[in-house]
Amino acid sequence: MKKYKTNYMFTIMFQLCSFLLSLFPAIFIMNLTLNSNNATEVLYIFPSYAALILFFAVLGNAIHFLISLFTKYTVYIDETTITAQGKRIPTQSMLLNDVNYVIFDQGTVQKYGGGTPSSIILYDIHYDESLTITNPSFLLICELQKRLKHATFKFNNYKWYIIWSCLSTVFAIIISLFANVQ
Repeated sequence: MKKYKTNYMFTIMFQLCSFLLSLFPAIFIMNLTLNSNNATEVLYIFPSYAALILFFAVLGNAIHFLISLFTKYTVYIDETTITAQGKRIPTQSMLLNDVNYVIFDQGTVQKYGGGTPSSIILYDIHYDESLTITNPSFLLICELQKRLKHATFKFNNYKWYIIWSCLSTVFAIIISLFANVQ
């Protein structure tokens, strides 16, 4: 039986890394156009930006490790079933063979608290039976992908990052055009 703890930092880490990744095209275009006289400087943005994202991911996981020392296991996976328990929800259990749809919601982070935590919802073939896991750990997500190869995975709340990436890229192109005109 494998046991997993809740990762309270997952939503914040995922949102921050997704935001930084969505800004990358704009930053690359700005760096390319404003430093066009020195092409080697443009190549330094890749490892620097990757190191920045890696830093936030490692920092979030370090904080999670400290928090997990004081939390209990909430998700249990054995050979045939997955069981999730929580403070505010009753214990839920579902057979792994019955899971046909897995919906991953990356959650939201708001300025003054609130928001919604990231969650994974497992559904059967008719969407009758479901199991909700809030604040999943990264290892739990990997285990579910390994065990539920027959299931269909769907991601929610990702379109905002695509729109944000397009808008920031267009804004960077406009600034670059005006900077090169003068």
